[in-house]
Amino acid sequence: MELRYLKKSDFEKWNEFIEDSPQGSLFAKTWYLDALDVTYDILTVQKNNKIVAGIVLAKNELKTYANPMLDKYLGILFEKGSSNKHKRESSEYKAMELIAKECQKIKSFDYYFHPNFTNWIPLSWYGFSQKTRYTYRINNKNSLEAIYNNFHYGIVKNNIKKGQKSGVEIREDIEFEILWDLVNKTFLRQGGKAPFSKERLYHYVETLKKRGVFKSFGACFKGECVAAAGIVFEKKSAYFLLNGIDIKNMPRGANTYMIYEAIKYFHKKCEYFDFEGSMLPGVEPLYRKFGGERTPYYQIYNDTFFNFFKLKAKQFYKKLRYGR
Repeated sequence: MELRYLKKSDFEKWNEFIEDSPQGSLFAKTWYLDALDVTYDILTVQKNNKIVAGIVLAKNELKTYANPMLDKYLGILFEKGSSNKHKRESSEYKAMELIAKECQKIKSFDYYFHPNFTNWIPLSWYGFSQKTRYTYRINNKNSLEAIYNNFHYGIVKNNIKKGQKSGVEIREDIEFEILWDLVNKTFLRQGGKAPFSKERLYHYVETLKKRGVFKSFGACFKGECVAAAGIVFEKKSAYFLLNGIDIKNMPRGANTYMIYEAIKYFHKKCEYFDFEGSMLPGVEPLYRKFGGERTPYYQIYNDTFFNFFKLKAKQFYKKLRYGR
């Protein structure tokens, strides 16, 4: 096995590798990263010129090595590997050690890994630390009836009925201006502006729409959209990334009703419906009550003073904004 940074001419080879990787998702594909307009390198472990493992080393908006905004899962990916557990694990351990040695040099290394990455032991040997985070995922192998029956009666089912009775209309593929306005209003209401510019979000949305992997929904009341959602998707999962509401003009249940219609839309198209941002205190209770599986995934970071300071700054910010 040997480490290799990929050249752009090999990026399609990487995208093909992602398709079969258990940890693969569109978030690690080069065209998705290009849609985000971020800087990145791809570090691979190869054997006989074949990629057996790798990691996207992307920089976020602060130019540190961490997940960019709207990129949910990165981290180490492995090939599907041998059906023999011991052979597969042996190969994965060797690959992780090679990657860990290289990534030790990156002081700001801090990534959210895919839920199917479940063993970080070799990374711990090289000084990396881990925090467990959670998302909620609806398993679309279940019938729509079973999914609906698992909704919380008072918070979700009642709100869906209230949205329907109030005359809310759910629209697909709403105009970008409406999506932007509602998402931005939501951030402003929380005391800050959107963490991305209007121009950047437009580039992202339009690029992914051309790829056929972006879908938007709007909940409209009396001719005006009062809630909006932006979802990226692939066969493996739909990812609920953007949500904005006009709290002053929105009748009760409009947003919940819209999310329910999005869940129905993706039921036969994707294996899961993944609620991104499920640990935020302002949204976790609602996402949890849609009855999805609480699914752990790892945040793995280089245990340096830089990341320690960054973590404390984040905790202080959340304490000021959310009181916790």
